[in-house]
Amino acid sequence: MKSLLSILKENFMLFLCIMKVSQLFIFFFVLISLFICVIPHQNLKYGKLELPSGVSGPESVAFDCKGEGPYTGTSDGRILKWQGLKYGWKEFAITSPFRIPKFCNGSINPVMEQVCGRPLGLKFNEVTCELYIADAYFGLMVVGRNGGVAKQLAISVEGVPFRFTNALDIDQDTEIVYFTDTSTIFPRWAYAIAMQTGDKTGRLLKYDPRTKQVTVLLRGLSFSNGVALNKDKDFVLVTETTAAKVTRYWLRGQKSLTSDTFTELAGCPDNIQRNSHGDFWVAQNNCGIPELKVKPIRINKEGQIVEELSDDVGPVSEVQEKDNGLWLGSVLFPYVGVLH
Repeated sequence: MKSLLSILKENFMLFLCIMKVSQLFIFFFVLISLFICVIPHQNLKYGKLELPSGVSGPESVAFDCKGEGPYTGTSDGRILKWQGLKYGWKEFAITSPFRIPKFCNGSINPVMEQVCGRPLGLKFNEVTCELYIADAYFGLMVVGRNGGVAKQLAISVEGVPFRFTNALDIDQDTEIVYFTDTSTIFPRWAYAIAMQTGDKTGRLLKYDPRTKQVTVLLRGLSFSNGVALNKDKDFVLVTETTAAKVTRYWLRGQKSLTSDTFTELAGCPDNIQRNSHGDFWVAQNNCGIPELKVKPIRINKEGQIVEELSDDVGPVSEVQEKDNGLWLGSVLFPYVGVLH
């Protein structure tokens, strides 16, 4: 018959063995979870949706209320809709009422943008199916579900005209539009000068379609660029390109109407887009420093980096996540990139 001491000893050894196995299981579970979290898009194949001949600069991409698209704005002032491999791109809308196809189609000349238009940020209202547009020269605009010539909604606030309307996001519940005016001094064609001189006249703005009023939320921003609401709609993020950071403006709660730094980055951020899980994709550039290697990143709601894309995608201006794939915009390339 076993003594009490030997029984306790055996049970204690069994307990230690179970603990070690449990710890090992937890370790591998955490490791696998981190692996899945950090690099879920690394094995996707890279494809290109080539734009019509001569056209480039698909800065931003958007999908309509039926999930169709993508739609993108191009260097010659058009907004194009992708209709699949069989039909390719089709003209959906234009932003300039002065646009002459003969002179504008296929243009990559920045000087012509003031006449032809330069649609940058795009976002659909999921209820009305209207497409809201931030055109660099014609301000905040909207076009109906059937496309055509966009209608101008706002070109100034507090008596100060928009010089470089850039990006936008929409609160799909209130239909309020949050957007950026990158500079009150420099237009888009002079963006390099704005960056080199350290211009800090950028603004984060709000447009209420019910009152048709524009409100300044933040001013004095360093090349204010991308905009994204968080999933709970209690704050909005704006990228400050030349300050290499993302700024948070609180819409609700104890910090309402105040701002703080959400995260600081290695590169200069461009557009920012939220995915369905509440994380944010941030496109970065090298700030004009060739030796600085930066990649598009995904950050969580705490501002922590949880994923980096491969160098293979090249310099992108936007990353949009949809249907387990990534759609990549660029101010330089003649195509929309796709990771699927």
